[in-house]
Amino acid sequence: MEIRRRKTAFMISSTLLAGALSAMVCLAQASPASQSSSKPEAQSAASAGAPAANKVVLKVGDTSVTRADVDYLIGSLSPQVQQAVETRGRKPVGDEYATMLLLSQRAQSDHLDASPDIQRRLALEKLQLLAQEEYQKMARNIQVSPDEINNYFTAHKDSFEEAQLREIVVRKKAADAKAGDPGLSSEEAKTRLADIQKAIQAGTDIEAVAKKFDVPNTVMVNPKPVTIRKGEMLPELDKVAFNLQPKQFSAPVDTARAVVMFQMVSRQQPDLNTVTPEIENTLRQQKLQVAMDDMKAKANIWMDPEYFKAPEAPSGETAPAPKTPAKP
Repeated sequence: MEIRRRKTAFMISSTLLAGALSAMVCLAQASPASQSSSKPEAQSAASAGAPAANKVVLKVGDTSVTRADVDYLIGSLSPQVQQAVETRGRKPVGDEYATMLLLSQRAQSDHLDASPDIQRRLALEKLQLLAQEEYQKMARNIQVSPDEINNYFTAHKDSFEEAQLREIVVRKKAADAKAGDPGLSSEEAKTRLADIQKAIQAGTDIEAVAKKFDVPNTVMVNPKPVTIRKGEMLPELDKVAFNLQPKQFSAPVDTARAVVMFQMVSRQQPDLNTVTPEIENTLRQQKLQVAMDDMKAKANIWMDPEYFKAPEAPSGETAPAPKTPAKP
C-alpha cells in the first residue's frame, strides 16, 4: 500500500513540475495577492474581508499564493491526477507549488530570466497561449444553421453509410522471408480464404471457424463484425466492401502485405439526427478555416523566399507533391 501511495505522490509531483511549472509560477507572482503580500497590514486587511478565493493559503518568503491560484493549478491537471489530489489531499500540491516558487526565485537570483533562450521560450509560450485562446474564441462565435446542416447531409448522404463487416485477413509472406517467418504466399492465402468462406457458408459457428483457422500473426478471422464508415478504409478495400449485399462475401483483395476478404453482415444509413453533431463540427471547421484564410490574406504576410524555400530534390529526381495520407 505504501508503494502505491508513493507512486501517486510521484505522479502528482511529475505532473506539476513538468506541466504547470512556468505558467503557475508566473500566475502566482503576478497575482494581486502576491503583489500586496510585502505589506503585512495590507495582507491582513485583505484577508479579513476578501472572498474565499482570494484567501492566502501558501507563502514562500515574500510571495503569497491564493486559494484561487492553487485551485486553478489543480483544475489544469489531468482527471487522473485530480482524482489523486482528491484522495490524498492538497498537501502534495502545496509542497510542489512551494518548490516551483523557490526554484523560480532562485532562477531570478541567478539571472536565468535574462537568458535570450529563456526569453524566447517565454515569448513563444505566450504567443501560443494567446493564439489558442483567440482560435477557440473564433470557433465559439461561428454559427451553423439547421438549414446548412440539412443541405450538407443531403449532398453527402452516401458518405455517412455504415456497414457491419466481417474481416478475414491472411498475411502475405515477405519476398525476402526466411524459413519460419510468418505469412503465406498469395495463392496459399486465397486458398485458405476459400476454405474459411466455405465453412461459414456451410453454417459452421463463426467462433468455431475462427478457432479452427486462426493462425497467430498469419491468419485472422474476426468473429465479431466491425462497423466501418464509407471512406474509412483504403480506396480499393472501401470500394469492394461497399459493393457487397448482406451476407455476401467479396473476392479476395490482394494488397501489399495481406490478402483480405470481407463478408457484409448488414449496412445502414444513419439519419440526420444521428450525424448532426458531426456535420455541425465539420461545417464549423470549414467556416473557421475560411475565416483564418481571410485573416491571413488581409494581414500582408511576407516570407523570405530564400529562407523558406523548399528543399532541393536529389540530382535526377523531382520533389514529390505533398499527398493526403492514405487511410488505414
